[in-house]
Amino acid sequence: MTSAGDPRKTPTGTSGGQRPLVRRTVPLAAGILLTLASICYLVDMSMDNIRAAGGISALLNFDPLLLLASMAVLQLHFLAAAWSWKRVCEVSGGRLGLRKAYSIHFVSLLGKYIPGKVWAAVGKVGLSRQSGVSTASAGRGLVLETLFIVTCSLMVSLPLVPRISGKLGVDLALSMIAVGVVIFALLLTSHPGAHRRLTGLVKRLTGRDIACVDPGFSSVLKLIPVYLLVYLLLGLAFHLLALSFGVHLEFIPGIALMPTSVGVGFLVLLAPAGIGVSEVTLLWLMRLVVPAGEQEILPLLALASRLWMTLSELVAFSVAVSIWGGWKAMAGALSRERAGSMGGGAPGPASGECEPVDEDMRQAVGLHPVEGVLDGDDPPEDL
Repeated sequence: MTSAGDPRKTPTGTSGGQRPLVRRTVPLAAGILLTLASICYLVDMSMDNIRAAGGISALLNFDPLLLLASMAVLQLHFLAAAWSWKRVCEVSGGRLGLRKAYSIHFVSLLGKYIPGKVWAAVGKVGLSRQSGVSTASAGRGLVLETLFIVTCSLMVSLPLVPRISGKLGVDLALSMIAVGVVIFALLLTSHPGAHRRLTGLVKRLTGRDIACVDPGFSSVLKLIPVYLLVYLLLGLAFHLLALSFGVHLEFIPGIALMPTSVGVGFLVLLAPAGIGVSEVTLLWLMRLVVPAGEQEILPLLALASRLWMTLSELVAFSVAVSIWGGWKAMAGALSRERAGSMGGGAPGPASGECEPVDEDMRQAVGLHPVEGVLDGDDPPEDL
């Protein structure tokens, strides 16, 4: 028993209780500073170029019809993104309609504007659970989604590798091999042995008991064309946006610009929604492919791309809320999810085990049993 003056006793509310607050505040402040610095850099450069050109009208050759076309294709990209969540949930053992997947995807997307990249994931798992998808299936789907976002953005960026390697003075063959090795390594992480470890990481991040599943390696690889379609539509939408600003891009590698910059922003955890980081990356990449005579407009185009994306996401968010049944229905779902999170849920299988997909679901999504796993045995330990 310690006395009142015992130095080992830590008073309530002192440094012990402040450490979690500091751990939350420092990344938040760093993310906000990084975003503001990036945006200020782009605004300052845009203003300098406008003044040098003698006004924005002399710098900008704007086509509103191409802008509308780009926004229409961007909405197709959003629809494909919702479809990707539906497909990844099915592969993970859950059932979800396209309308509900769209609603879940774009309501939870608001969480990406909070630094840390965790809140959108937590919201997506929670809303999926409210729609009848088990927490385990939604969590596993989230792991696969993250994996294929990074992998397929790298695949789409391949046409830019020659320009990037030339700019950095790196051998082209070496650059292509390095990117290929990274893509191959990322795909290997969808193997049951590695997937179990990634699921454990999501369990720690979301605070939920998420079990592992083995849907079959070949079934997981079928998600590649789904996510490639998502990113190719994004690249096409930005290509049309650039044309609307009078910037003439070659279709290849121009279609790879936006997916690559979005992938970089996704990986920078500090920047909320990749704001600033994605735009600075986009500007750097555009300078590699745009003719020198058209580069003065590029900082303004990079800034406009963020506004273009955010306004389109607000449209998608409004549609998503309407699909859910309105603001009251959405608020009720979020309240139920918050209450369920506070109260905890039913425990799932141990984190080190892989549970099989049920027979009906296996037939619905084309999964096939894997010997030694879906029969109830432990999954292989090695890759």
